[in-house]
Amino acid sequence: MKSPPPLLTALILTGLAVRLVLAPYSAGSDLAQFYGFAGTMLEHGACFYSYADGIGHIGEGWPYPWPYVYGPVLAYLLALIRRLVGGSVEAFWSDGNYYVYVDPTWALSVKLFFILADALVALLLYRMLMSRGEKKAFFLTALYYLNPMTIYVSSIYGMFDGLALLLFLLGLYISTLKENLSHALYGFTLAVKHTLLFPALVSVWDALLTGRGAVKKLALFLLGVSLPFLPLLLLCPSSLRSVPELMGGMSIGYTLPIPYSLNGVSSLATYLHQTRGAETLALLEHWYVPAAILLSLVFVRHSFEGNLLVSSSLAYAVFVATFWRVNPQYLAPLVAFLVLIASRGRDFPSILALGTAIYAGFWPIMQPASFWFHVHLKNPNWRMVHLVDSLTLRIFKDEPYVAYSLGLTVLLYLIVLTSTVPHLKTLKTWLSNRLGVGA
Repeated sequence: MKSPPPLLTALILTGLAVRLVLAPYSAGSDLAQFYGFAGTMLEHGACFYSYADGIGHIGEGWPYPWPYVYGPVLAYLLALIRRLVGGSVEAFWSDGNYYVYVDPTWALSVKLFFILADALVALLLYRMLMSRGEKKAFFLTALYYLNPMTIYVSSIYGMFDGLALLLFLLGLYISTLKENLSHALYGFTLAVKHTLLFPALVSVWDALLTGRGAVKKLALFLLGVSLPFLPLLLLCPSSLRSVPELMGGMSIGYTLPIPYSLNGVSSLATYLHQTRGAETLALLEHWYVPAAILLSLVFVRHSFEGNLLVSSSLAYAVFVATFWRVNPQYLAPLVAFLVLIASRGRDFPSILALGTAIYAGFWPIMQPASFWFHVHLKNPNWRMVHLVDSLTLRIFKDEPYVAYSLGLTVLLYLIVLTSTVPHLKTLKTWLSNRLGVGA
């Protein structure tokens, strides 16, 4: 087997070093909640979803009443980690304040899986981009792997979007080798995290366009989705009744805190409501209207171009541009998909995607990110806190974040529209020919 290029090895080692320096000294709130999820899975096993709504969170040992809104893959993984390393989470009230402290052993153990996923995504991206030339593949891979947003998500806050991204990209890579197994991976991705639904829908559309092979591909897709649920279905089928409601997420509302809302429409609507009392909730409630329009344009494009790599990337851009609540962790997969769009060449959407991938990395630098280095740790490393403070802008006002999210949303709309609208002319010509009318 050919050894990796020295520059790629240096890139991976550098990215790993940065992540491993930051990871032991920080913890996001979700890592504390993950400990509770793991305990519920270990205690209730296949009946996990019967206890996943957060209503009895105190009895379950959860620090927060946040429901489990994902497929079962994460719960299996968290239960395994807790079984192996143990750890603890303390949650208590004192002097009117609520404190949640995470055992660093638990936090680091979970993060290591996310950090590993980051590295594997980088290697996979490099492999997928090699056809564009080694220099371009290296640059674009570095743009993902050293991006402050991807570093923040996996090694500072600690979220698992990289795991879902890894599986989906693996499916895309396998599809270039003409392997039908790719559709099983697209489906399995949704059992990890359903935020990749739009790219998965494009993969289904791609399967339907193949004609005779569609049935097999769709069957593999459904197998991938359902396989992680099979133990629950066989051992405790009643627990699955609550899955659709849980995975539907929270009811639509204003997106607070504003600095953590990265959809421009939602952020602006929330800001206007908070500062001027404007009733703007309808803008959030009807997020699916622009989503359906833009996703339809991606479907049209794919019908004529057939490039699943680009089409699925555009679909995820549609998700981030339109979904009513875009959390920071959603931007880690976005950077990877933008890199894939940017790899196409030097046309306007590619250049715009390259700039947007860089733009996405500004958010962690704007943040007072040192918060996660002390709020959930009983014995913080204050040197690390001061170091992170020196490397970030520590912006606390809402207005810059509203401007940032608006800029991101506008950029994503431009990428999607400039990549898809020209194909409407092709659609018009095709329809004219089918109907026997002159174009």
